[in-house]
Amino acid sequence: MKPSRSVSTILTVSASLLALSGAAYVGTLTVQQWKAPSSAYAAPLSDQNSQVITGNTVPGVVARANPAVVQITDTAPAPSPTGSGSMSAEYLGSGFIISPKGFIITNDHVINQAKNIQVKLVGDPLPVPAKVVGKDYNLDLALLKVSAPHPLPTLSFASYRKIRIGQFAIAIGNPEALSHSVTFGIISAEDRAIQAGNSSGTQVRQYYNMLQTDAAINPGNSGGPLLNLAGQVVGVNTAVSTSGQGLGFAIPVSTVRRALPYLEQGKVVPEPYLGVEVTDVTEQQAKKLHESPVRGAFVVKVMPNSPAAHAGIKAGEVIINFNGTPIYQDTGLINAVQATKPGQKVTVTVWTAKGAKVLHAVVQQMPAQFRVTG
Repeated sequence: MKPSRSVSTILTVSASLLALSGAAYVGTLTVQQWKAPSSAYAAPLSDQNSQVITGNTVPGVVARANPAVVQITDTAPAPSPTGSGSMSAEYLGSGFIISPKGFIITNDHVINQAKNIQVKLVGDPLPVPAKVVGKDYNLDLALLKVSAPHPLPTLSFASYRKIRIGQFAIAIGNPEALSHSVTFGIISAEDRAIQAGNSSGTQVRQYYNMLQTDAAINPGNSGGPLLNLAGQVVGVNTAVSTSGQGLGFAIPVSTVRRALPYLEQGKVVPEPYLGVEVTDVTEQQAKKLHESPVRGAFVVKVMPNSPAAHAGIKAGEVIINFNGTPIYQDTGLINAVQATKPGQKVTVTVWTAKGAKVLHAVVQQMPAQFRVTG
């Protein structure tokens, strides 16, 4: 069985994955909780909030969505099991079609360094070759293109504003080469910041604004869709922690929508940059600043010539509001900055020993020296 590009825990690796991987196993990506945290597609289906949920609801969603979910295999370099030289290995992942013309969304780590990408479409006996249209290492997203003699079935995107914690969620993918497996759960949380890397530590990714779900996600599910009960995509299944149960993570549809116009053109997705190093506020820091209640992102460092520096933000201050979004901890600021665009003007409220003050900044593109490219 092919090893699967997936995200598992940094502390333990799934025993079943190791048993099934074989000699060509490279190592899955890993995940741990991190302290600091376009084109027209298919018409959307009806809003799930207006539906009457019955015993046929989930089977109906699966029946409609399954034809648009694909299995992805690729060949990439792998270390030799003897430790000398290198070899090639095949990896397995998932994806889903978003255009009748054959555009497919998946994770970047599913096709990272791939030499030969093959996509298995529902109803076709043989896989078809796929080319990479665009990809982004930091967002862990990739857009593929396959050619087909007929229009392909598609999935549409949900409105991110209508995603609610506790709503039902359906994951479809190819865990451990078990094609088109379906799992069911809920959206457990939003705005999770996690850090992922492979077991050797040579590849590290930082994820922001992730959806957390207890719908089972396993190696091979990466790149597959997380759906609502209207059959709309709410996220791209990406990560799972094997040190705990029911801890899966998906890239939210808002991030996918933001990235798509750039992926379609093969361009780098803009990454917003404020230029501060932050941490959670401690009781001692808050007491020194006469801040009550204790909340916000404590500014540890301000980068020279950054938007924060030009705005007048200083180390030792606490950011309590970013462009209208209240900030309660450091991950809240990271997520709020990630939701902006380079060139966007924002207001930043900081708390000092003399009280609150409102500053103005212009978000910039992440400087090359701070951007991880894989």
